Amino acid sequence: MAQGKNNSPVWPDGSRNVYGRTEEECEEKLKALILEMKAEIAALRSGDSTEYPDGVSPKKKAIAAYLRENPGVTSKSRIARELNMDRSTVQKYYDEIRSEIREGNVRAS
Repeated sequence: MAQGKNNSPVWPDGSRNVYGRTEEECEEKLKALILEMKAEIAALRSGDSTEYPDGVSPKKKAIAAYLRENPGVTSKSRIARELNMDRSTVQKYYDEIRSEIREGNVRAS
């Protein structure tokens, strides 16, 4: 578990938690986190950002990188085998990544 802004942990799957000494402190940190995440999403949608934020699943990043290097591969089973991950994980991200690649909005860093 890595520490993110405001001493709130960022888990390996990219999820973020907010901790504080009081409920009010938690609420303030949560508001800041929500604004930060909304800014990341807006930057991706507007094209201002060309990379996935750090909170994006490493598996999604790996699939996106593979699809950029192998644009002709459409078999989700093959992608899963070559990346050593479950086919269900590839299915979860495949259409979303293909759409992002077509739009040219996101680079698989």
